[in-house]
Amino acid sequence: MKKNKMNPFRPESILVAALMTFSGLTMALIAPENSRAQDGADALRFLQQLPGITATANGIAGAGIGGRTDASAFRTNPAGLAWNETSWFAASLSNQNVSDEAVFNAPGSSTRLEPDVSSTGLASLAYAYKVPTAQGRLVVGAGFNQTSSFDRSLFYDGTNNANSITDFFMPLPGEFELNEDADGVFPSFSRDLSFIAFETFGIDLSPELIDAGDPVPFLPAVSAGTVRQVGTVEEDGRMTELSFAGAVEAAKDVMIGVSINIPFGEYNFLREHTEEDFQNDNDGTGGTTDFSSLRFTEAFSSDFVGVNARFGLSALVAPGARIGLTVETPTYVSVEESFNTVLETTFDNGDFFSYGNGLTETAGSGDFDYTITSPWKIGVGGSYAVSGLTLLADVEWVDWSQLELDADGFSFDQENQDIQRTLDAVVNARLGAEYQVEKLTLRGGFAIYPDPRESDSPLVPSDGVDREQTYLSAGLGYAFSKEVSASISWMQGQFDDQFRPYTDVDGAPTVAEEVTTNRVMIGFTFGF
Repeated sequence: MKKNKMNPFRPESILVAALMTFSGLTMALIAPENSRAQDGADALRFLQQLPGITATANGIAGAGIGGRTDASAFRTNPAGLAWNETSWFAASLSNQNVSDEAVFNAPGSSTRLEPDVSSTGLASLAYAYKVPTAQGRLVVGAGFNQTSSFDRSLFYDGTNNANSITDFFMPLPGEFELNEDADGVFPSFSRDLSFIAFETFGIDLSPELIDAGDPVPFLPAVSAGTVRQVGTVEEDGRMTELSFAGAVEAAKDVMIGVSINIPFGEYNFLREHTEEDFQNDNDGTGGTTDFSSLRFTEAFSSDFVGVNARFGLSALVAPGARIGLTVETPTYVSVEESFNTVLETTFDNGDFFSYGNGLTETAGSGDFDYTITSPWKIGVGGSYAVSGLTLLADVEWVDWSQLELDADGFSFDQENQDIQRTLDAVVNARLGAEYQVEKLTLRGGFAIYPDPRESDSPLVPSDGVDREQTYLSAGLGYAFSKEVSASISWMQGQFDDQFRPYTDVDGAPTVAEEVTTNRVMIGFTFGF
């Protein structure tokens, strides 16, 4: 039978507190430094990019490997810059709204919520200079372009009559040791969450289970009835790429280009999960504790900086017809990450316990530096223009199984093996069309980015979620003069996802997500 939570003012509880402090020191010595974002799923999130980075490219779903002359060439094919007849300066602003329709599913409950989040900012700033030449073409330039946005918000609220996050806090065999001295038995942990939960009575050591020889002699704070589970997940940040490019006409109507790119940005993650014994099923009788509520918070922030190179070729193979090829080297991204974990528990008699806010409460918190190496990318595309109509098509091959993590003094061998077995190669496709009527240009596009997770791998959770991303776009442009033009465009992206408040518990709740992004961009180009 589970023992009731001790009164912290009783002498025996003072002894337990001292023993827990000792176990915390032991845990700090033996637990490896750990970070929240040390797996392929988070690295994949950091590296995936938006299809279009300028107002014109946004309207055609990012197509343009055949050779574009606007600032999107820095992203799609730097060789396209050489097709410019003049120098220019361009800028684009964007507003993005992300809606996350979330369905919380737990034993005995299913609820639906749909929050949204918006962000506005500079999306692209670029300059291209057509160098005067006696023959041929030479164009150099620099671009500052947003390549991805991490802004997203998720809410869930429901009841669960089968389990609790305190079940997730329970250690597994091998994640703790029982120590004994003259004062009794006390645990030390190699798993941060179990130690934190033990410090706050989210879990407790059971003398009865110790006597019975149970391999895990702990019991969770919630052991009966139904709890209300409420959670929020907030993500924000962006990745921006600073590019320096040059393109030259290597032969008649054959352009080659290269860009050196420095991606940089930040990503912030904050999740809060609360549980409430709203029916007072755990009231301290019948072998239960007098649990009232808890709040569990996890947060981490990542700062990125990296480098890669992009090589391109664009050639006119027939009147109005261009073909292009791009090769992007692996991106080497340095990540500086800080993370923090806080758990607060409240009991019916007014007892309150907290871990993670104190200066010495460092379990589940810290800093970690590591690197991500992205796969090679190879893209081919083409465009065909006739009677004011231009059709564009791209395909881009990326083998995500070649993604790698690395760190000084820490081995990612297991994580990298998991990446190789759970991620697969994909072919991203983009289609676009433009139709010019005098000074007005109409645009439309479609893109599809398949889910790189290997569905047949036993290491991939069988959640039935296909995270394929699809994009639909439209836009228009207007030329005020030969030198000045403006564009406005809209692109909608959709994909499914799933969030798990906790795992490794039978019947653990899931949150099914339908994510919709709407991005509106306005851009101006000034030629000279």
